[in-house]
Amino acid sequence: MIPNLGTKGNGEPVVQPAEPKSTAVACWRVPTVRSLIGFVIAGWISLTLTSCTTSQGLSSFEASPPCADVGVQSPRSAVRTFNKVGLGRFDVPHVAGRLLVYQQKGLSLQNHNAGAQTLGAQWVQDLGGGWGLYRTQPGEEAQVAQKLYQQGLGQYVQPEYLYQPTTLAVPPNNRSYPTEQALLFQQMKIEQAWQKLRADIASCQKPVIAVIDTGMYTQRSDLAPNLTPPDSWLDVVGKDLNNPRPARGTVQPEPGTGASHGTQVASIIAATTNNGTALAGVAYNLLRVLPIKVFDAGQRAGTLQIAQALEYAAGATQIAGQLFVNPTPAQVVNLSLSISAPGFSDPYLEHVLEQVTQQGLVVVASSGNADLPTVGYPASSPFVIAVGATDASQARAHWLSGYASNYGEGLEFVAPGTGVPVAHGPNQGEYALAYGTSASAPFISGAIGLYLLQQQLLRQTPPSNPSARLAQVRACLTSAAQNPSTWDSQIGYGLVDLSKVVEPSNPACFPRG
Repeated sequence: MIPNLGTKGNGEPVVQPAEPKSTAVACWRVPTVRSLIGFVIAGWISLTLTSCTTSQGLSSFEASPPCADVGVQSPRSAVRTFNKVGLGRFDVPHVAGRLLVYQQKGLSLQNHNAGAQTLGAQWVQDLGGGWGLYRTQPGEEAQVAQKLYQQGLGQYVQPEYLYQPTTLAVPPNNRSYPTEQALLFQQMKIEQAWQKLRADIASCQKPVIAVIDTGMYTQRSDLAPNLTPPDSWLDVVGKDLNNPRPARGTVQPEPGTGASHGTQVASIIAATTNNGTALAGVAYNLLRVLPIKVFDAGQRAGTLQIAQALEYAAGATQIAGQLFVNPTPAQVVNLSLSISAPGFSDPYLEHVLEQVTQQGLVVVASSGNADLPTVGYPASSPFVIAVGATDASQARAHWLSGYASNYGEGLEFVAPGTGVPVAHGPNQGEYALAYGTSASAPFISGAIGLYLLQQQLLRQTPPSNPSARLAQVRACLTSAAQNPSTWDSQIGYGLVDLSKVVEPSNPACFPRG
């Protein structure tokens, strides 16, 4: 049986091979309705906003029995045969002096490496699954790749692509914060969704959202309570091939980089809610964020760093020969990053995305901000949920000339991306307003996390096949979208009604029998 991964943008079905049964454990709770009044909000980049109001929060219930996280299988699952042939794209940003080579079958590693060296490629590392990392002279990547391919020493040769965060543009601060956040959240019926969830959730029950980004200011009192323990945080930024510096327990942004994109993204999901501070998070303290840092001081991240971060989010990865096991595996990953180039894909990253999807991880990515009629990568991958941005009128967002939400084939959903209040870095104004699809993706990541939580509370058994989780999530979100049966090139299936996502009677989200 081949489970369906759902439909991607243009309505075409996406399928995924079956995998072994999951070891996930579901927990039982009875949903209850409670009132939520207002939430507290503040502004954006350079000025601190001080006005806020407290809110009447979710009520507490008696302690719950122990339960387990709904995790994903780890370590990585079996590798499928890679059948792509040819060369990658060297006209998009990539790491100088590095090639990722899928080795031609039937050729020994020793002979392959010897032949590659004569063509200017020095073997560095076996990446598994037939892929190898090679070093070339900087600037000669394309020429060496062509030679390797022509000489039969690479079935597929690509550069290590460089990704950049979809930047959150910064306008002047706006002090009408409570009204702004309330209106944005209402676009997705988030208040109504909160009323269908419980507050007495043991920590082990809270789904984990991995934010793969620039790192974050983890010491912020309005974010720290909703982060996973520090021993789970990982910095996979490498200085160079000979001096990688993966590290646990610290994910501070690079010095001198200014605003923390990762802090901003994480705060949309998990800002501590109902505690008198300025921001409310989509998750209302019911989810945990796992910080994974991949961007360097130049706001760049390579293919390998993003791939390693995805593997770590799912359970474990190897970096420079060292195994890193994640003590709090994620169920959802947020990628507010993109390469916006028509027709672009990254086969090595696609290979890893397929693996982690088979393990049960759900990956969400921003569509990109280049005003292109195609979503950026990795949002365009069939293994990723693509999210665009809306403005105050709930139409596709346009911010500046040439700076608007990408649209077209592959776009699935949209979320607020115009004037979204976010947490900010030190000495730059405590809060800011964000503009961009980077702000939209975490709304959907948070919605998926709350959906997975509600599955536990309703004692819904997760799919026995972990790779079916993505299809289940897609079906649920589509059923709760503005236009569930009509895809539109500008907004996909539209905004998602989060109250429908967590509604126990919604058969698309919580099937019976």
